[in-house]
Amino acid sequence: MSQPSFDPSASLSLTSRMSTSPDPGDGLILASDLGNAFGVDFRLRRESSRGRLQRVSRGLYYPSARWDQLRDDERYLIRVRGAALTRRGQAVLCHQSAAVLWGLPMLVGWPNEVHLLVERASGGRSDPGVRCHALGVDARDVTTTDGLLVTTIERTVVDLAATLDLKSAVALVDRALYQDRFGRTPTLTTKDALLATLERMLPFRGSRRARAIIQFATHLSGSPAESASRVNIALSGFPEPELQHPFIVDGKECETDFYWREIDSAGECDGKVKYFNPEYLAGRSPEQVQYDEKQREDGIRRQVHGFGRWPASVGMSQFSLRRRLLELGLRPGPQRVLRGLERPSS
Repeated sequence: MSQPSFDPSASLSLTSRMSTSPDPGDGLILASDLGNAFGVDFRLRRESSRGRLQRVSRGLYYPSARWDQLRDDERYLIRVRGAALTRRGQAVLCHQSAAVLWGLPMLVGWPNEVHLLVERASGGRSDPGVRCHALGVDARDVTTTDGLLVTTIERTVVDLAATLDLKSAVALVDRALYQDRFGRTPTLTTKDALLATLERMLPFRGSRRARAIIQFATHLSGSPAESASRVNIALSGFPEPELQHPFIVDGKECETDFYWREIDSAGECDGKVKYFNPEYLAGRSPEQVQYDEKQREDGIRRQVHGFGRWPASVGMSQFSLRRRLLELGLRPGPQRVLRGLERPSS
């Protein structure tokens, strides 16, 4: 008997009910969902070689035209969902794989592996593309989001604060704590909740580091680039800035990312998102945003002794930011905090 022809666009409905939803996970194709018919995997791989499908991992495919339009975090989210679906609800996603579901940032990029939390007795045995953490599964640390089992926001943040590089860890904790006065971004947790989870998890490797990073974190950092700047300011021994210091410009209150009262100077760290992301444009053109920002900056400059602005790339570099802040008039002293925490314990 001849095999029916394979139509990848029709098979999408088996896993995702393809729609106009912007959710990148809507295009997942799992080979296992197509049954055990002879040649299914071969035909999927053939469509991949023709450029119609992107092979994400073993048995997991995605339409190439849509894959090419996705950000790195969206691509990793697809890997995570695919791995969870193939395990049929038995997987508890953790570390970076939980972070992507919670919408947390990852400064150094997303891993190739999917991270799963498993019982200690399992020994942490991993499959290709999957890393298992045999740390034990406490029911208090597990919840469901987007239909998948995942570590709670508190457990996810504590795990990553203990294991990520310093700037990435601070950016992630800052985002979890962030309180957006405009209501665009939800607050995910509190510092008290993070520390309570950390205490309950003791003892574990990296606990001292995680505690110091959580204590250094703030709900006032508006972006990962600002968080990285805060880390480099501290590592260079510069005075601690006031965050989101208010000014009145043309009768409206606005804030600066950083303000140093001792030299009456303000600093701003900008990424491209402010000028190109539709959420921040709020219906304005990039040119209008640039003009409004220039008017705002001029209004602040009239009220301070000095004003400095740097891009995200400078905020990420301790040397480059140090040079900018020396030019602004700041003078470094002894390192305040974070000494010895640049690298996670191995």
